Amino acid sequence: MVTDSISGTRRKHSEIMAIQIVSQFFYGASSIVLKGYSALAQNVVAVFRNLASMKNVKSKALEWVLILSGVVLGVVLNNRGLLGWLPIIANFEYSVAVFRFKDNGKALKIAFIINAVMFGIFNVFLMNYVGAVSCTIIAITAFIAIIKESKEDPHGI
Repeated sequence: MVTDSISGTRRKHSEIMAIQIVSQFFYGASSIVLKGYSALAQNVVAVFRNLASMKNVKSKALEWVLILSGVVLGVVLNNRGLLGWLPIIANFEYSVAVFRFKDNGKALKIAFIINAVMFGIFNVFLMNYVGAVSCTIIAITAFIAIIKESKEDPHGI
């Protein structure tokens, strides 16, 4: 939660992505313990997505391979039925945003909020209440950062 909350307050795309890589390792560990394998697949793909985004890879093919890998691995490893689709959809949505809105911090943060809400719901149903509270705090932190940045530079975001 701490690392994702910090990433939600960063302005630079590369800083957001780097900090979120650290978060993925923590989320991956919790997904293993809670047997949320579709979420684990999303965590693994997210690390590679963030690395590609940080390196500013200009390959649409690689972007789509990463995005579709998250979907395919999530479907294959889904052991939670309809609930298991939440991390798949969340990662799909955020991955598209990461590659589409590289230079738009506000859009990236909005996509991050949507992602956190979907993972929060997933965590509630896994009875991972700490994860659910963390996702809520992350979403609120990113939302506050958007408001704060809008007040600081109303024309620049």
